[in-house]
Amino acid sequence: MIKEILLTLFYLFFFNFLIYRFKKFQFKAFKPFITHLLFNLKFVVGIFIWFIYTFYYKDMQNNDVHKFYKDALVLHEMKAKSADAFWYKMVLGDGFCCEEGGISHKLKNWNRNFDEAPFNENRTIIRLNALLMFVSFKTYFVHILFFCFFSLIGWVLLTNSILGFADARNSILALPVLLLPSVLFWTSGVMKEPLLVLGLGLFISSLLATHYSLLSIAKLVCGLIIILFTKFFVLACLVPALIAFLLFRKNEKSIFIWLKYIAVNVVLLLAALNIHYIVPRINLQQMLLNKQTHSVKEAEYFKAGSRIEIPSLTTDVLSVLKTAPVGIWNTLVRPYVSEAKNVMMLMSAVENFFILSFLITCLTFINWRKTENLNLFLFLLTFSLAYFALVGMCTPVLGNLVRYKTPLFPMFMFAFLIRISPHYVSDSLSFVLREK
Repeated sequence: MIKEILLTLFYLFFFNFLIYRFKKFQFKAFKPFITHLLFNLKFVVGIFIWFIYTFYYKDMQNNDVHKFYKDALVLHEMKAKSADAFWYKMVLGDGFCCEEGGISHKLKNWNRNFDEAPFNENRTIIRLNALLMFVSFKTYFVHILFFCFFSLIGWVLLTNSILGFADARNSILALPVLLLPSVLFWTSGVMKEPLLVLGLGLFISSLLATHYSLLSIAKLVCGLIIILFTKFFVLACLVPALIAFLLFRKNEKSIFIWLKYIAVNVVLLLAALNIHYIVPRINLQQMLLNKQTHSVKEAEYFKAGSRIEIPSLTTDVLSVLKTAPVGIWNTLVRPYVSEAKNVMMLMSAVENFFILSFLITCLTFINWRKTENLNLFLFLLTFSLAYFALVGMCTPVLGNLVRYKTPLFPMFMFAFLIRISPHYVSDSLSFVLREK
């Protein structure tokens, strides 16, 4: 126990030193103490997550906070019996004839019963935890620190790159977004979300760079790989927005920017909904139906307390088009206060009330006649809304819905923050900004 505590304190000091020493790890607009505060707060929240999912939700075999880590322990132990089998499984996955040593079958989450993605996302997080064990010495709280640092870097990259296009005063409004309980909670544990935030940060900060270099290209590729192997459907939602963003990027006419996003999204949506006629193996409607069916059955099997009824999907195109707006609504607005059955759901419901109020305020203070940052605004908006539609259509459990939206929700809010006129932002919070 003493060794684990000392090791955790060492890494806590180490990551705080990195934040202090390197400005790349700090929010550009804020004084350094804000970055330190957010990181250490995330670590405290990470410990709270561990406590909740260890002593309250005790099903450690099925909750993500523990199950990937437990499989990583099994995988790491494989190295002692067969280093070749370990590295083969780390790099290529299955098929090594010598890996069966009473260990491989213990990987309960290495294979999934259902997976519409081309890559098994579970394996990414299991492999990462197994690698971290070389430096964490199997101390779980050190893993929490690493994952908190991953998501912190993601938020720093996203905030610096996106809000770098707006007045520094607008950056103040990023703080309440990043400090939302759901954002803090679901991006501070040993789960997929912190890694996804890091991937998004690497990719979008490189995409928005004013000058491209080998480093920015490497960051962009690395971000794409992380997204691909962590949440493939996020990448699928990114593609239409990305194409529209890059297409005729220098044309700043408002009507042209709106039309290009409408055209690109309509054309690509029609192509995605009809591609099975050309490539039968790729059937978007069937994939969505399968994903929804699996989620519903899973909710029934585990008797999810926050389960809700969602419109049933079919393989009909109109079914998808009619359900998508419901998906967006559910993702952004639910749970309602009346649906809160425990403290966490009540907090999410109250949080949604403040979010909607914040969003309405932002919409009020935007000058829609100006084209400043319009291309970036629509890129972030269409990307996040496509993801919210997908999540909302296929997720019948409110707890999961709140969790799944958190990696992209700050980007959704940042889209509005870069369009607000800065003189509407209160100067009373300027003490957090860096002095010029």
